[in-house]
Amino acid sequence: MITVPSISIKKQDIQYLVYPRVELITDCISNKKGIFEVLCIVMKDSEQLCPMRFFNELSNDEIYVIYRHILESLETQTTSTVSLNININFLNSHHVDMLLSAFGNSTIILELLETSSLQSIIQIQNRLNEIKGNPKVRIWLDDFGSARSNFDVLNMLNFDGVKMSKELFWDLYENDKILLKHLIKMIKRKSNTIVIEGVDSFDKYIFCKEQQCMMQGYFFNEIRNSAVC
Repeated sequence: MITVPSISIKKQDIQYLVYPRVELITDCISNKKGIFEVLCIVMKDSEQLCPMRFFNELSNDEIYVIYRHILESLETQTTSTVSLNININFLNSHHVDMLLSAFGNSTIILELLETSSLQSIIQIQNRLNEIKGNPKVRIWLDDFGSARSNFDVLNMLNFDGVKMSKELFWDLYENDKILLKHLIKMIKRKSNTIVIEGVDSFDKYIFCKEQQCMMQGYFFNEIRNSAVC
């Protein structure tokens, strides 16, 4: 099992503890082609905070320290591709270049958070293209189907991967599988990779396998040791 030690961040005399963990993204429960997405639990004393809000309030220096700590730990445990959730400000900073330089032997996926507006993404289009020039980097759009991640973004920019939000997947899976299949096909025309979030049952797993999608969700945590494909 892959584990990453916690890291302490101090802001305005308040101590925060960040507990990183990894979640599997794969196309098969045998885990042969797995990607590890880095997620974090954030604590202030006994209070658990919203990670997205916490990271949005951090400086780029602080985010860099956390991600460097995580990547250094993962580098000793796996050769799999690692995925990091980042915001526009961090992507547009020199800190990304520092990370890519320090861990240049590994493929890294940078997921643009769903809080990134279409306008802000368009404004750094040149920066996205510059980063994508690195053969070891992939740029993914996170949470497609949320309020801000939509076809307007896909039509404007060429993402290496798109992650469909679990809320959209669950809704269409239960109510309109035909529309869901068409939507998956449309996204595939825009991107090399599609990841379905929220796969929490064998039936959903089989559906995604039939659509040739990568997957992420509770189901894979339950069968992490399975060798069945």
